[in-house]
Amino acid sequence: MRSGTTRSWGLPVAALAILVASVVIGTPAGATDRDRGTGASPAPASGSIGIRLVEASVDRRDDPRARVYIVDHVKPGSRMTRRIEISNSSASTHQITIGVAAAEIKDNEFVPASEPGANELSEWITIDQPVIVARPYSTTTVRATIAVPPSASRGERYGTIWATVGAAERRDAAMLVRKVNQVGIRVYLDVGRGGEPPSDFRIEKLTPGRTEQGAPVVRARVRNTGERALDLTGKLWLSDGPGGLSAGPFPATLGATVLPGDTTHLEVVLDQQVPNGPWQARLRVESGRLHREVTAEITFPDQKGSWGLPTTFSEQLPMIILISGAVATVAGLVMAVGYRRARRRRYQFVH
Repeated sequence: MRSGTTRSWGLPVAALAILVASVVIGTPAGATDRDRGTGASPAPASGSIGIRLVEASVDRRDDPRARVYIVDHVKPGSRMTRRIEISNSSASTHQITIGVAAAEIKDNEFVPASEPGANELSEWITIDQPVIVARPYSTTTVRATIAVPPSASRGERYGTIWATVGAAERRDAAMLVRKVNQVGIRVYLDVGRGGEPPSDFRIEKLTPGRTEQGAPVVRARVRNTGERALDLTGKLWLSDGPGGLSAGPFPATLGATVLPGDTTHLEVVLDQQVPNGPWQARLRVESGRLHREVTAEITFPDQKGSWGLPTTFSEQLPMIILISGAVATVAGLVMAVGYRRARRRRYQFVH
C-alpha cells in the first residue's frame, strides 16, 4: 500500500447530508458517538456543525467505509495525511477544537476508550489547525497527519477525530456540568509488516420472530471470521409469499461494529401487515466492500415476543467438507488402483 497516495471524493450534496452529523446541544460528556450524532441525522433549524472525510487511499476507492471513516493498513514508519472538512451551517460564529481520542469496541459498539491513553493514536495523529474559528455558513479544511513510528507493534488501533464546540458550567462546588457538542470521524488503523490482515464474516443463523409489539422481525447472527473489526449493515428481501407476494428491501434497524472472533445480531423489523408466510427470505449483510448473502424459507410466528424455527447456515460447512473429502478419497483410490494395474501390465510386458 502506498500510504501517501490519496483520492478526493467529490461527494454530491445528497451524500453530504448523510455523512455530516448534527451537533446535539447538551449531550453529556462520555456519551457514545452514536449518542452524539455521528450517524445520519437531520440538521436542526438553527444549523449544525459537521465533519466529513474528503479523501481516502486510492487502493480503497471501492470501499464505502473508507469514504466515511479512516480505514487503513500501514507499515511501521509510515506517514500519511487525510483532508477533513469542518462545516458550520448555523448563523453564529463558533470556535471549534479538533482533537484525537482513543476508542474501543465494546458490546458491538464503537465508543470512547475508558482510558484516554488506551492506544497511541492520540500521539500518532496531529491536526494542522487544532482550533478554528468557523464563521456562519462556512467550511474549513484541515489536515490530519498520521505518523507511525518504526517501533510500532502489530495490531489494529481504534480512535476518533473529534470536532468539538462546548463549554463548562459550574453549578455548585461539587459538580461540574459540561455542555459538549461533538461530531467525529472514526479511525481504524492497522499496523503491521506485509499485507493487510484478511477481513471476513459469515452469517450463521436466520430466525423469524415477532417483537413485543407484534411486528414481524428477522434476526441474523453474524460472526467476524477475519482479523479486522467490521461495521455491519444489512438488507432483507421477501419473495414467494402468500399469493405470490414480494416485499423489500428492508434495512436492518441498527448497524454493529464487531471485533475479530466476536458475534452480533442484526435485526430487520417489518410492518405488522406482512403476512406470516411462508416466505423465501434473502438477507444481504455488508461491511465496506465485503458482502455475504443467505436465503431461507421462513414463517413468522403468531405470538408476540416469540421466535420461529431458525435456519443455521454454519451446519452446511461440515457437510460440504465431508462431501469434498469423500470425493477426494474416491478419486485417490481410483488413481491408486489404476497406477497398480498399469505397473502390473508393464511388468508382464517386460518379462
